[in-house]
Formats: sequence, C-alpha cells, structure tokens
Amino acid sequence: MATILQALAQALAVAQYGDCVAGTLTAYDYILTFKQERDLIWKAKWTPVKALFLFIRYSVMLDMIGFFYIDFGQQVSDRSCTVVMNIVLANICTVNLCAALVIALRTWAIWERGRICGVIIGVAWSVIVVLAIYFTVYVIQGASEYEISDFAGFPGCGATNTPESLAAAQKSYMVLATYEGLIFLMTVIRGIRYLYRPSSLTFVLYRDAFLASTCLLTLTIVIAVSSALNSDFFHIPFMLSLALYSIAPCRIILNLRESASSLDRWDLSTTSTNQTHLNIPSEVALRQLDGAVEYAA
Repeated sequence: MATILQALAQALAVAQYGDCVAGTLTAYDYILTFKQERDLIWKAKWTPVKALFLFIRYSVMLDMIGFFYIDFGQQVSDRSCTVVMNIVLANICTVNLCAALVIALRTWAIWERGRICGVIIGVAWSVIVVLAIYFTVYVIQGASEYEISDFAGFPGCGATNTPESLAAAQKSYMVLATYEGLIFLMTVIRGIRYLYRPSSLTFVLYRDAFLASTCLLTLTIVIAVSSALNSDFFHIPFMLSLALYSIAPCRIILNLRESASSLDRWDLSTTSTNQTHLNIPSEVALRQLDGAVEYAA
C-alpha cells in the first residue's frame, strides 16, 4: 500500500507541477501581450485569423482551468473527471491543429506563396489533421479516470491509460514532431537570407516562424520520447507544449499585425496609415512584400 501511495503522490505532484508551470507561463504571456491584443485584435475587423487567434488564446485558458480542476479539485467525481478530461483532450487536439495552421501560413508566406510549397504544406497539414483526430479518439477511448480525492486525502483525480491509448498518444506526437520538423526545415532553408535584412517585413515572418518551430519541434520530440519511455515526468513537457501551442501562434499574429498594420488583406486590418511604422523604406518595397503577406496572417 505504501508503494501505491508513493506512486500516486509522485504522479499527482508531477501533474501539479506541470499545471502550475504552464499556467504561470500562459498568464505571464497574456499580461505581456494584453495591450497588443486589445489594439490589434479586439479593435480590428473580423478575419479568419482573428477567429483563429481568439480560439487558440482563450480555449487554452479553458484547458488550463480544466487541468487545475482535475488535479486540484476537492469535489471531483468519476463522472465529472472523465467528462472534463475528454473535453480537454479533444480541445487540445483542435488547438494544436489550429496552431499548426497558423505556422504553416507563415511558412507559406516566407516562400512567397509558391504553389509547390503550398501543396507540400497543405498535404502535410491535412495528413496530421486526419492522424491527430484518429489517435486522439483512441486516447480518449483508452483513458479511464479514477477518483483519488478520498484516497489518503489526495485532491483531484488521475488517469489510467491502456497500452492502446499510450501507443496512440505516442504516435500522435511522433506525427506532430515529423510535421514540425518539416516546417522547421522549410523555414531554415528559405529564411536564412532574411537574417541580414531586419528592415524587411518578411524578417518578422521568418524570425517568429523559426522561433516557434524550434520550440515546438523540441517539445514534441521530448514528449514523444518520454511517452515511449513511459516516463513519470511526461506531464510537464506535455503541459508546456499546451502553453506554447497557444503562445507561439498568437505571438506570430500579433507581431505581424504590429509590423504591417497598414495592409488590408485576408488577415491584416487597417489600423494605421502611417507607413513609417512598418520600417520599410519605400512604397515599392511594401508592394513587393504585399503579395507575400496577403495570406500570411
């Protein structure tokens, strides 16, 4: 019994650490970018990516609340724990796919919306959509919740997983890591030349896409490996990835809008007519970049 209690305590402690780190990171980023969001998102007209931004930003916050309820709730039940867990897992899959779409659009913009690049990225994203949904369904079906709030006084509840659900989770993150690796490679190949052109709007696209791809690729690899090893510390990188899959695409959208707020395209709304804010030396340069960022956000 002591061994079981120690295992439960360790699992719960790791889950709580992951929740606290991810929640703190999400809240801190929200505070830092609140003014940008108010000026560049709330006051702007509705566009497809404005809807993506708001969904990614606030659905992840709801996921964080769900995890805090699961791990810290004093009045959880088997049913409420299972329902909340299933909703959170399904929403995480949706958020990851939406974040991948935002980063894919940035990569396409870096490649100046080339047809071949568009086909490669479009096919890759479509594949991960199908596979991510497929594996998530298996994870949800295979995971069963159990209440431990009355077990030695532990709060919240935990999740037991079948071998099938663990294998599905591992495959899901392996697929996601493969996709992130493709995006990272395409970003590096195309974006190197923009490192020495900081006045270019495309530099903003490359910088943000490179940083986002680096962080997300690293985390997805860590999660896939820790899942394969059945590590007790799986929950910490998992929660960090949830936070970064919200922060990275939202930062990309905010930075692009701030750098090109005088463009009026698929995403970029006309919030300023002062082109000096773009830091682009001439109208000709602006027109050259116009086509590249038309679908960038």
